[in-house]
Amino acid sequence: MSKQEAEHPLGIQLELFQSSKRLNLSETYEAIPKDILPTDPAIVWISDHMAKPIEKAFSIGGQSFISEIIPAVIKDKKLNDYKSVFPNVRESRIEYAIISLASKQIVDIEYDKKEKQIHRLKTTYYQIQKEIVDAINMREGKKLTPYDCPYNTNSIKEALEVLRKTTITVKDEKGEKQYIFSRIKDIYMDSKYVAIELGTMATDYINSGDWRATDQSSILASKGKYELKLRVLLNLKFRYAKQGRHYNPSLSFLINNLDFIESKLMKTNIERITKIIENMHEVEKLVIEKKYDGKKIIDAVFYIYPTEEFISMIIENNKAKKRTETAFLGEDDSLIIEPMQSDFVSSAEFQKAKREYDISKGKELYSKKKNLFN
Repeated sequence: MSKQEAEHPLGIQLELFQSSKRLNLSETYEAIPKDILPTDPAIVWISDHMAKPIEKAFSIGGQSFISEIIPAVIKDKKLNDYKSVFPNVRESRIEYAIISLASKQIVDIEYDKKEKQIHRLKTTYYQIQKEIVDAINMREGKKLTPYDCPYNTNSIKEALEVLRKTTITVKDEKGEKQYIFSRIKDIYMDSKYVAIELGTMATDYINSGDWRATDQSSILASKGKYELKLRVLLNLKFRYAKQGRHYNPSLSFLINNLDFIESKLMKTNIERITKIIENMHEVEKLVIEKKYDGKKIIDAVFYIYPTEEFISMIIENNKAKKRTETAFLGEDDSLIIEPMQSDFVSSAEFQKAKREYDISKGKELYSKKKNLFN
């Protein structure tokens, strides 16, 4: 272990974060409202192209907070003027693609003047497009190329600018500022690569180990904001899914969590959310229990039952998460992580890696036992 690693042990968390080829997400980070639909009635335009910040309520662990979203101000070449742009589903998909790439590639670790970690990913616009297109191909059985990506290079550049320039302030119930962050801290060109410094919030959750392995292809292939947010929610909430088990969020919870633009008619809200859930491949069955006040529908509970395919994926994700919890340092201070069959092309390669892991694990247990009696 280098001197720098010894002084900054949190660097090990990044290796653990990268131990799974799946998309790694943080439940805390996902709870914070960050995206705004262009049709959101909360948007207040102070001029033709400039908008006021928007506040969205949310909760974590039973505590109430407010997310203040200050839109990015970027120059529109067509308008030849500056305009406000709120992040939307495009920005989320590109951010997830970046986090997915960070989970698979070597990320540079540096330290600022306050000794806080900086995680920097060097990639290309083509790789970002490929990450999204590969997910679409896997989920929809298509044979698209990165050039068929829903977002061209200019669109990705703009999305990165929006992620960089949008400021999100988390406040407590009293309105006191708790945390201010942007989803990308810095962007610049480095030769043929685009260097992306992960936002402070993303870096903090990697270092804290507050992440969950989730279904990358389904999340990156999601086209609508509600579909995307609901898919992330199901991946995070179905932690120990098995056949017959269900997740039962209320309509009011989903409206709040999805930042759903409500209709005045409760029946319409139920129908719209039902359609989104029933179109999700993760869902085997949906049962709806309506709540009444007299004859008036005041809420509903959605009993969501997962498919066998989704259950199998969750089990694999749990294995991926568990092995980060049982990782240890080997004799040469290298990080030893239990191998998984899904990480290898052939069974022979997996068996070899498993034997090597078992030997290292045995030595580590013997060392602990020896130290216990010394």
